[in-house]
Amino acid sequence: MLTIQARARKEVAMSVYVDEGFRPYVTECATVAFRVCCDDRAQIFEISADALIAYCGAASARKKDLLAAFEDAQLDILTVAAQTWTFRPTEPVPLGVDEFRMVKH
Repeated sequence: MLTIQARARKEVAMSVYVDEGFRPYVTECATVAFRVCCDDRAQIFEISADALIAYCGAASARKKDLLAAFEDAQLDILTVAAQTWTFRPTEPVPLGVDEFRMVKH
């Protein structure tokens, strides 16, 4: 399990990790959906194929390539998820090229 320590806006340390009980999958919209846990909360995120190609080394938008890039870049993805964390229990939080650009640069 990959875990990162993130600082919330209130400067409280929190542990953020990908929930291993929720298997990442490719959606109909060519995003990879995965669940991130933070303390006692869980949130679904969807990372776009464009972001996986541009920032995570996906060779193409094929399902196999997207899932392989997701597995290889989990630490970077968790970093972006922690920085853009908005708890919305009823809907997935999108992570696209813009979110990666904002965090990575």
